[in-house]
Amino acid sequence: MRRPFSKRSQAIPAFKAMAILAKANQMALGGRDIIHLEVGQPDFPVAEAIRAAGIEAIRAGQTGYSDANGLPALRAQISEHYRCVYGLDIQERRIILTAGASGALALVVALLTDPGDGWLLTDPGYPSNRRFVEAFSGIAQPCAVGPKERFQFSAKTVANAWQTNTVSLLLASPGNPTGTSLSSSALKAVAKVVEEKNGFLVSDEIYQGLEYGPTKRISALSVTNDAFVVNSFSKYFGMTGWRLGWVVAPDGAEAPLIRLAQNLTICPSVPAQYAALSAFDPSVLEQLDAQRDILAERRKLMLSCITETGLQVPVSPDGAFYLYAKLPEHFGSADDYCRDLLEQEGVAITPGTDFGDHDAQHYVRISYAQPRAVLQQALERMVRFRP
Repeated sequence: MRRPFSKRSQAIPAFKAMAILAKANQMALGGRDIIHLEVGQPDFPVAEAIRAAGIEAIRAGQTGYSDANGLPALRAQISEHYRCVYGLDIQERRIILTAGASGALALVVALLTDPGDGWLLTDPGYPSNRRFVEAFSGIAQPCAVGPKERFQFSAKTVANAWQTNTVSLLLASPGNPTGTSLSSSALKAVAKVVEEKNGFLVSDEIYQGLEYGPTKRISALSVTNDAFVVNSFSKYFGMTGWRLGWVVAPDGAEAPLIRLAQNLTICPSVPAQYAALSAFDPSVLEQLDAQRDILAERRKLMLSCITETGLQVPVSPDGAFYLYAKLPEHFGSADDYCRDLLEQEGVAITPGTDFGDHDAQHYVRISYAQPRAVLQQALERMVRFRP
């Protein structure tokens, strides 16, 4: 008999959004009309200039290894991006290209974590973050945050939650599943507490560029030079399947991160890197901003109509493309709600239990990264399903 797989692998729960997607796809194969609001994937096609650059790279034979930290030309483009968008002077040597934001986070967690070290994470928060910490023998330390805190860290929350074994704090602004952001003052206050605790601040900024209303992009790098910032070409740039991201490292952290990258991933996809060089073309950025404006209109539609379904959104999202909606008080379980909504009405959404434990059975996440007509149809079905 084969010996069992590792205890760590057996302890990792299923990623519910992906399990729901798989079930919804099976239903679609059986002839059901399914509306997908469960996964965080922009519905816009990748910009033509990006696709063309990727194809040209392959045709030109640009398919070998790059340096572990990526193409110098693309790191220079990202450095210029920080100068133009944030007014920040980020030297190219501090930028390390990775296999998506997940690859970036894996490198950062590996760098900062010894066995037993604690990481403060928001609850709710992106579920895979806990798995990265646990994979490197760290301890996830979830912090319950709710509508009062806009589902984000505050300086007080961090100070109260910091433990003797805590070494790092991971925040996300805008966040998943809530779409809420930290203000500049709140971010500065959190960074100050982490510095006072002699800890590491890691900022997940993959949804930056997708902000709505008066909210402006605010990077952790704007308040401290000591932050590790994780970003990606997946969300704002819409290159989900190209698996390309980056990390901006503080001075002195570049060399060990590159050593880790050399050993764990060798380098990111080289055709994807050449394709991403076109992501910063003015015409492409204009297209991406227009797509953000479309998402803003979809957000407006969803917020104006969601109460008709019986759900409530206690905190309006100011970024990303999600609503974190609360179920009616009499409805018992987010898992049951999502299961029944999919089976009865063919609308796939994700239960709050995918994102943590704090009040999770009373919340669901709804992605509005679908065309307006599809969202309207989904709302009609959800009104019909209203418990």
